[in-house]
Amino acid sequence: MEIQVVEKPAFTVVGLKYRGQAGSNEIPQLWQALGPRTGEVEDMAAATAAYGISANMDTETGEFDYIASFEVSRTEHVPEGMVAFEVPGGRYAVFTTTLPQIGETFRNAYNTWLPQAGHQPTGGPEFELYDERFDPQDPNSQFDLYIPIQ
Repeated sequence: MEIQVVEKPAFTVVGLKYRGQAGSNEIPQLWQALGPRTGEVEDMAAATAAYGISANMDTETGEFDYIASFEVSRTEHVPEGMVAFEVPGGRYAVFTTTLPQIGETFRNAYNTWLPQAGHQPTGGPEFELYDERFDPQDPNSQFDLYIPIQ
């Protein structure tokens, strides 16, 4: 597994939000609900990329916010039922993965790679970047997982 460490500037996304636990069917359903509403998102920064943002983790309950979203240049017109969220800039460890491997990638990142590389996670929002490499119909297509590090 090739891991990169990159600096990423802050950016803003607009999309649909779910609050709950990982492993439920709500996250795939969120993406299915966002698809037909893509045209409602104004000022998209890139037509070929989508972001899955994970933030506000409650370590006691395991609940967190997940936002299926698109990067935008402005947030003056957030569609009804959607939210805007600013992802902080900073250093990120980037792991390339697939949907069937995402759980294993998270475990490897936190339990093996970060400690061995001497990096500490910041606890800030993590995100998945779905770019032109990703095809939702192909479970083996790739996307990147960004974990903020100190």
